[in-house]
Amino acid sequence: MTAVDEFETARPKLFAIAYRMTGSVSDAEDLCQEAWLRWQAVAHDGIAAPEGWLVRTVTNLAIDRSRSARVRREHYVGPYLPEPIVNGPLSGSGAIDDPAAHLELADSLTFAFLVLLDELDPAERAVLLLHDVFGYGFDEVGRAVQRTPAACRQIASRTRRRLDERRVELRRASSAHEQQVLGALTNALFAGDIGGVMALLAPDVVQYDDGGPNRRAARHPIVGPHRCARLMVNLAKRMPPTMSFEVMRVNGNPGAVLRLDGHTDIVFTMEFGPDGLIRRIWSQLNPDKLKHL
Repeated sequence: MTAVDEFETARPKLFAIAYRMTGSVSDAEDLCQEAWLRWQAVAHDGIAAPEGWLVRTVTNLAIDRSRSARVRREHYVGPYLPEPIVNGPLSGSGAIDDPAAHLELADSLTFAFLVLLDELDPAERAVLLLHDVFGYGFDEVGRAVQRTPAACRQIASRTRRRLDERRVELRRASSAHEQQVLGALTNALFAGDIGGVMALLAPDVVQYDDGGPNRRAARHPIVGPHRCARLMVNLAKRMPPTMSFEVMRVNGNPGAVLRLDGHTDIVFTMEFGPDGLIRRIWSQLNPDKLKHL
């Protein structure tokens, strides 16, 4: 296998790690490109495990990128949400270029998990992702983050406890239930039926809107079925005739892409509680985070 083939084989995993580390499609692509440049510059004969070398490289690049981004986020206006990945039509499998198709990996792509990850120190984030999501042993994780395996084991245990304390119980619904709920939500929104929307929302539903510094959006989480339903119905009423609404799978969950004059304007995704009702709504409006779409 050539050096190019080795890199291309590892690239989906490198992107998957970088995206989960940074929450940014553009940053993940940049980090993969930087890893490729470094891969070209080394003597490949001395590298016994190319994938391990590349994973270590992109992980350290992502840690550095995350640390510099953290300073900028301290002054960010409103909730800070990831750049969305649109996986395709809701009726599809939602498969993306991940190294494996299993539940742990799919759940690590959701907005709920990515927002929790963003609260962690970048090194903690890397340890948790590499071990718990991507299945690397602590010896390999330690080499990637320049810590001992014992230290990584402690970091992972401590980080899991912190996430468990903050985690809201969310359940993956069946594809049929997803389509049924999203269809009913769409019909209620465009009918202006606030009660119909409320019937689909959990009692403790919360909506997060990321408009960035220049886009009008809620600066604080919107809590409760009535407030969320009223906001969504009002948004639907204000949609101009040139705006299209397409039901899609976003970060592995049901959602929609709204385009204005052909340009992506809003992307939202939702997650369900144990009762099958919508418990979390995530809305990305920041144009800087939609450029890749």
